[in-house]
Amino acid sequence: MTQPFHPPRHGPHRLVEHWRAAAADRRARAAARRWQHSGAEPRWARSDLPARRLLGRIFAPFFLLATVVLTLLAANALPAPSADRAFYTGLAVLCAVCTVVAVIDLIVIRRRMAEQRRWHR
Repeated sequence: MTQPFHPPRHGPHRLVEHWRAAAADRRARAAARRWQHSGAEPRWARSDLPARRLLGRIFAPFFLLATVVLTLLAANALPAPSADRAFYTGLAVLCAVCTVVAVIDLIVIRRRMAEQRRWHR
């Protein structure tokens, strides 16, 4: 019995399938490399994630509070020493950026710790 003839697939849908398969392969290889041991790491290495989480939990509220206070100083809502308004605005922006970085780091830490629990690391 002969097989029915199927014309070769061509066109954009074939390229999309190929790109999706290649992307899935890259993700699988990256995940495998993440947990690959080279022998250069310490045998009983400990994760730095709990320390980073502690620092993030301490400094995110601190930077948020500093942002609020410096914004109020820049708006002349609080009595302040004779400093330039642009100085307080710049410091408020810097503290706001640090707050955002700390919150993003806490989100990344949560995801990585869940991944470690899932892989029993």
